[in-house]
Amino acid sequence: MAGYNVPEVRSSVCQREQICYGKDATDHPSKKPFKFISTPDRHFYYGVRIVTGSEYDAGTMDNDLYVTLVGSKACTGKINIISGFLSSPIATQSYVDLLIQCKSDLGEVLVVSLGNPKNWITMPGSEWFVDFVDIIDQQTKKTVRFPCYHWIADGDSIGFTSKTAILKDVMPNSILVRQRQSTIDQRRLKYKWQVFPEIGLPSAIDVSSLNLPSDEQFGTVKGIDFTKDIIAGAVTLEFTAVFTKIDSLSQYEQLAKAMGKPEFPTYELSRWMRDEEFGRQMLNGVNPMVIERCATLPPNFPVTSSMVKSSMDSGLSLEDEMKAGHIYICNLKMMDGLPLRDCFYSSAPLCLLYVNKANQLVPIAIQLKQEPGSDNPIFLPTDSWADWTLAKMYYQCAHAQFHQIATHYLSCHAVMETYGMGIMRNLPDAHPVYRLLRPHFRYTMAINARARETLINDGGIIDIVFAIGGEGRRELMRRGGAAYNIHWTNIKRNVKSRGVDDPNLLPGYYYRDDGLKLWQAMEDFVAKIINEFYSSDEDVQGDSELQNVASDLYTNGFPANGGEQGHGFPKSIDSREQLVELCTLIIFTGSAQHSSINFGQYDMYSYTPNAATSMRLPPPTTKGVANNDTLIRSLPDKYTGSLVIAMGFILSQHSKDERYLGTFPTERFTEDKAQVEIENFRKTLTNLDADIVERNKPLDVPYVYMRPSRVTNSITI
Repeated sequence: MAGYNVPEVRSSVCQREQICYGKDATDHPSKKPFKFISTPDRHFYYGVRIVTGSEYDAGTMDNDLYVTLVGSKACTGKINIISGFLSSPIATQSYVDLLIQCKSDLGEVLVVSLGNPKNWITMPGSEWFVDFVDIIDQQTKKTVRFPCYHWIADGDSIGFTSKTAILKDVMPNSILVRQRQSTIDQRRLKYKWQVFPEIGLPSAIDVSSLNLPSDEQFGTVKGIDFTKDIIAGAVTLEFTAVFTKIDSLSQYEQLAKAMGKPEFPTYELSRWMRDEEFGRQMLNGVNPMVIERCATLPPNFPVTSSMVKSSMDSGLSLEDEMKAGHIYICNLKMMDGLPLRDCFYSSAPLCLLYVNKANQLVPIAIQLKQEPGSDNPIFLPTDSWADWTLAKMYYQCAHAQFHQIATHYLSCHAVMETYGMGIMRNLPDAHPVYRLLRPHFRYTMAINARARETLINDGGIIDIVFAIGGEGRRELMRRGGAAYNIHWTNIKRNVKSRGVDDPNLLPGYYYRDDGLKLWQAMEDFVAKIINEFYSSDEDVQGDSELQNVASDLYTNGFPANGGEQGHGFPKSIDSREQLVELCTLIIFTGSAQHSSINFGQYDMYSYTPNAATSMRLPPPTTKGVANNDTLIRSLPDKYTGSLVIAMGFILSQHSKDERYLGTFPTERFTEDKAQVEIENFRKTLTNLDADIVERNKPLDVPYVYMRPSRVTNSITI
């Protein structure tokens, strides 16, 4: 076969059968014996079982598909999988058994190649999703599995191998080396970098949502669910915008209920007004990454002890409370000076918070602009109800915009696509790091491509509903991109750097508590897999494929764009410990971190007074003027509020084909030891999930966003 330097021998199919299987584990092709038995003669026989996946529409109508076996001594050439034009199409959740007769010995089968020849017209149903291929050597009776887990589109030819291995372990075998390089060469033609120097985002794939590689597209079920959610949001938006009149805070509740009751609605019992609820959201809402321990006050936030004395129940001074570790701060200085849309307003606030004797975190001072002055008062809980509530609303407005751009899109969506590009462009399927990380990029490029076309594009939804509009959004992206470091989503480093790692000083921080346990479970699992395939740091340093990932991400994935080149990603990976941390970071970012800051959006944003994304009046410059009417007039109009509610609803939905942490229906690892570690990982997650359920029982608002059973494997929405 061309490229492999082995002779092609005459081969033919002497027996063929297609079998559909159900969801019963006993009916799975892994459990069914291969029934074709060759008759001893002068030929060599190989059983081939090609398993079509259970993905919706995984089967294909094409009838000119072929398979090629490449052995250490010879190869078969292209063998038709279906017998003729009038044959039945390959069904979803089925397998085809072939008995192939060869004139001479192939030797050990090293590569299986599946092809879907290019047709003049690509018809619907021509793509084919293959789970794996089993090769049964009829001479030795040995069965070897070749994981595929790819869509094979019109014109595709995909070769894959069985054994998980780093390059060093296959170097003596020129066939395997060539197959790996061929895979990488093909992928680099499909996965090309698109850079964003004007806004400083990490690089992405350079295609539209319609032209993504088949492996990155939404599956049919996901596509249908996504479209249904958008339609439901749009219809409800139009209904509420037309028929809902807003002239009181309670009527925002009608908007909130239009899409369906949130899991933990902030409007119930006016929970959103309470200071302890504000503090809870800083710890366990959709943006728990801003709060820091405050050891000394920033010079531009001149809070005095006398101002907040009545809000602290210990009798200590503010200075002593800071020394004791009871004072925390949220400083949204990155929002300072951002351009705003005409007639819409936001702020760049600072908020001081205190842990009281009841172990509740509560706000005790809010300043709405960064520069202190007579027109920038420090609002306090002792001010009038309207003044204090308005100050919290303006803080939440800035917090919501920062969350969507910096915390959500930049540090989760954008960077996970960048990581995925680095992996797809540089690692073959057989590489252990590819097999470890690939499940955590499912649908990420697809949802990001749509976001760039409808959500964060010029004139998109964000520009319509955010006070900062398009120009402010681009500037916030530039600032966030320049400041971004990949280790921001390393929860162990992050909570320590913010001084919020001590549960005795800051209790009730369940994002931290659950996140650290998840990180540890992931890190233990990753270390077992990495150490199975890398016996030393020298193996890591000498893995040229892995080093190409680091170089590509450092240079192309995270270019300088006015900030630090690499943004924390190393030029090279030098040890097993470093590799374990990076792999854990990638898995955590795409699963636990994104789930924690995404799936609570409907809870947070469904009730506009709790977290508006724009305000219609400027931030207050004096105290004692605001009243209930001021609050209503400050909040966004009903159309903008409805659009934010619909957006929060859509972004909080799980698809019917969602895959959750610890579930790997694509069994890429064929090795027994790896399978044991995967099962151990699942057990750890199950136990952690049960612990969280038990912990949540006495809580008024359970923290569910990091329950392993609700954490998605990848960013799909």
